[in-house]
Amino acid sequence: MSPDSIGAIIGIFFILPTIYIVQKKEMGAWVWPLFLTTLPIYYMLFGLIVMDHSAILKELLFGLPYFLTGLLAWRVKSPLTHYVLALAWLSHGFYDYYHDLFFVNSGVFDWYPAFCLLIDIAVAAYLLIYPSIVKTQKV
Repeated sequence: MSPDSIGAIIGIFFILPTIYIVQKKEMGAWVWPLFLTTLPIYYMLFGLIVMDHSAILKELLFGLPYFLTGLLAWRVKSPLTHYVLALAWLSHGFYDYYHDLFFVNSGVFDWYPAFCLLIDIAVAAYLLIYPSIVKTQKV
């Protein structure tokens, strides 16, 4: 089985219950921004595993927009920030997919890019669809 398949399978088993729990407990207003801010930290930790200081610094620099967007979306609640948050999740999925074109972080597990790509796209889709779900539930 390929690393991409393994990552996708792990991602499905991780994200479906996560979305369900966040939706059921109505925690989305703070959970999705918080999770977005943690994404760069995982990549930095992968660099730490192999003690690649250059990768850690690059992951910090490339991850800064996600960290700042997550903090902004956590503090400012509006439809616009909701969509900015969704687009940030989606763009992080593309960052995962094209990560090695920017630079190589040899600490990243083979299956992790597919795992994170699936997670990011699922969360972005959920966030983009979520306002319509809320409107139909209130009517």
